[in-house]
Amino acid sequence: MRSQLLVSGILVMLMGLAFYILQIPIAYSWSVVFIAGGAIMAGGSLFVGEKEGPIEAPDGYRFCRFCSATVPLQAARCPKCNGLQQAGGT
Repeated sequence: MRSQLLVSGILVMLMGLAFYILQIPIAYSWSVVFIAGGAIMAGGSLFVGEKEGPIEAPDGYRFCRFCSATVPLQAARCPKCNGLQQAGGT
């Protein structure tokens, strides 16, 4: 079970319920969509597995902060997006 998806689904359902109760003209028309979407998110969280943890770059590489491609530690620019990399190899 993915707890983050469950909590976000419940929050979306509560927001849809608030739209329904407050009956603000534009938000009221979307209230059923938010309630149904939140229910799908909360129900789907029961079937989705939890992630293992953060993804780490291979040894000697880091992730580009602009496009998330792997970049050698000594490279000054990313080969994919040409983004300037942080000095010091971190």
